[in-house]
Amino acid sequence: MDDHQIPDCFDCDYKNHNVLLCATHETISRINAEKGFKIFQKGEHLFHSGEPADGFYFIKSGLVRTFAHLPSGKEQTFALKNSGDWVGFRDCISESRFNHDAVAMEETHACFVASSLIETLVHDDASFQKEVFRQMAKEWREAEEQVVSLGTKQVHEKVAEILLVLNNAQGNRGQVELKITRDILASLIGTKTETLVRALSDLKARDFIAIEKNKIDILNREALYSLSKIA
Repeated sequence: MDDHQIPDCFDCDYKNHNVLLCATHETISRINAEKGFKIFQKGEHLFHSGEPADGFYFIKSGLVRTFAHLPSGKEQTFALKNSGDWVGFRDCISESRFNHDAVAMEETHACFVASSLIETLVHDDASFQKEVFRQMAKEWREAEEQVVSLGTKQVHEKVAEILLVLNNAQGNRGQVELKITRDILASLIGTKTETLVRALSDLKARDFIAIEKNKIDILNREALYSLSKIA
């Protein structure tokens, strides 16, 4: 861990948007004092599947992909984690080992919180405990929603949905910067790369989006929203 670069939790822009929101001053102070910090370069793993889940990472800046290796040799992408997100949280709380891989898609700055510390704080701080359980429920709900989406939606619906999700994650600027390959994007929605490319071309032909290299402009958000069937 790069201890000399550890940021201060009390100065963190995301302190009021995660489990620290309901934590006591003492709880935040303990996390601040005991957490680690590391800068991951593009392509570097935060952790591998099967490794002991002895803690989790909080992304201060950057982009992380979580995925699993399939028996076929391919990779199934589960999620893209951005600034303010947790990585490995569920496994840290509920499992002894990570059940997926996490890799940095660009330079990523992340704080590390040990599971032993979380267990102690959950016991000592009732408000923190409640927020931790709420975070776990949120992750399980998102996982269930992804399964439903992959199993019931058509490719165009999935593409529309992921473009809206990425746009939201990047600040609703009306433009999605693809920091991942189209292969990974296809894996994220459970389809083949060529099928994804055809769907993107079709959405472009309908003037829903405009594509320029690794940037996608959202031209008709309402049409994408309708197509995505997001509840």
